[in-house]
Amino acid sequence: MQRNHRQVTDPHRSAVSGGVLAAGAVALFVGTLFYTRLTPRLGLPALPAERTQALADVLALGSQRLFLAGGLAFLGDCLLLAGCFGLARGRARPGDLAAAGWSLLAVSAATAMIFDSMMAVLFWPLAHAADAAPFLAFKAWFDFLFAAANVLFGLGCLAVLWGDLRSEERLLPKGLNYAGLAVYAAAAVSGFGYISGLLHLPLVVGLTVAFGSIVIAVLGVQIARNEAIAVAVDEVANEAPL
Repeated sequence: MQRNHRQVTDPHRSAVSGGVLAAGAVALFVGTLFYTRLTPRLGLPALPAERTQALADVLALGSQRLFLAGGLAFLGDCLLLAGCFGLARGRARPGDLAAAGWSLLAVSAATAMIFDSMMAVLFWPLAHAADAAPFLAFKAWFDFLFAAANVLFGLGCLAVLWGDLRSEERLLPKGLNYAGLAVYAAAAVSGFGYISGLLHLPLVVGLTVAFGSIVIAVLGVQIARNEAIAVAVDEVANEAPL
């Protein structure tokens, strides 16, 4: 039984997962910078009446801008998914709130892989079709998935940071934890507001991803650093003469 517990909490795996998480967050942040080169109605969840203009924006901006924004964000999504999967397994404890948070964040990243890939390779050819209906349908799907992913992103990161605040070995300073909680709460609320039709705050949706990825990057670095220290300590202890 003890052996299984050691496998679940292997610091080697958690250190690698933390590094992958940080790399994914950095790539996602860079992707959000390229998303800012698009119009808000194209790169963010839009109202139904704005989607026809989003089609015109695709034609005006060109395929390269769409590919860079969606492609870099897609890379970040893939790395985040891998990092979160490793951390949900490697740092899991019975009843651990953070483990549930990592799982929610992984689902968010998997959802983002769909709509970011749509931006990278799908919108450009659809915008050149004779019939605008397929583009408008996929843009509506893009908008829904973006908002839904923001809800999962916010809830998952809230769980992770709340678990860190309650931990005896906190990874982040309290100030950064509280700032992150505010950002992720805004992400969840803005995403749910769009899906429910109660709120349309596209800039909040986008900014919470950008700022939230910075907090995740710092958290990933801290996880990798702490687990690497734990590995080094274990190796020294194992090599010490009895």
